[in-house]
Amino acid sequence: MNLSIQFRHIVSAVMMAGASVMAMRAQEQQTEPVMPGERPKPTKYVAVEEQKEHLVFFQGFTLSVDCYGPVAMMVSDYGTLEGALRLNLKNTFFPIIEAGVGKCDKEDFNTKVSYKASAPFARVGIDINMLKDKFQSNRLYLGARYGISMFKYDVAGPAQTDPIWGGSQPFSVKGLDCTSHWAELVFGVEVKIFRNFHMGWAIRYKREIASTKSDYAKPNCIPGYGYTTDSSCWGGTYSLIFDLNWGLKKSHKRGVNVDIRTIENGLQTTDNRQQTTDSAPTPENSQPTTIQENGTEERQEE
Repeated sequence: MNLSIQFRHIVSAVMMAGASVMAMRAQEQQTEPVMPGERPKPTKYVAVEEQKEHLVFFQGFTLSVDCYGPVAMMVSDYGTLEGALRLNLKNTFFPIIEAGVGKCDKEDFNTKVSYKASAPFARVGIDINMLKDKFQSNRLYLGARYGISMFKYDVAGPAQTDPIWGGSQPFSVKGLDCTSHWAELVFGVEVKIFRNFHMGWAIRYKREIASTKSDYAKPNCIPGYGYTTDSSCWGGTYSLIFDLNWGLKKSHKRGVNVDIRTIENGLQTTDNRQQTTDSAPTPENSQPTTIQENGTEERQEE
């Protein structure tokens, strides 16, 4: 007896659960009822194009002047006066031309041999902004350079005594020609100070590629490169930078909203057109008007 009662309870519970599921499905599929004589409303879809900002390819020029070279020229044996002109492409790529004058006037403390050179130099290369956000004015960049200098140098030393015949002869050679080529790897940082003014520093690893050899003496210093004690050397710059473009130029792509209406049952009219048709005046409720000579309208009373 108890088993039959429990079986009936289980069956009732299963039937109630099934009825609940069917009711939920019917409610999901239920649509808004359409009254007799009323047309169904068309479904509206809106396609929105996302608004984005894109950097213009050509952002302008930048001019920079090195402040470290003149200070080094005053306090040491070697220094430079140099500036740079750089293009700004999408605030990412910066082709650059650097030019200046290098001066060296050094005398070795032990050998008393002096070396003098003063000549122009030039570098060409490119910097790449490594920051992910290209819309900001600060920059962290890596770059490469090719440098060249064609110069003349003088070498002089103390008088040499002839061990056989006696006497002494001074050693001095002037106007030796030399052309040097080198490569540089550059790492630098630039920070915006005020409006279009920036300040930045750069560390340079330099390696000599080739230099013209002389029968008398090897150049001890190359303008724009530095000392040639080893096949490579380190250098640095601290620059004042001015952007010739007034801020980053951006191109805007505005979002566009497009209404796409689904036509049902062959209907091609919208709700707005229906409202206009319903509100249009009919011959029953319209009243004739007459235009007076002064241009005003007056309704005629029936």
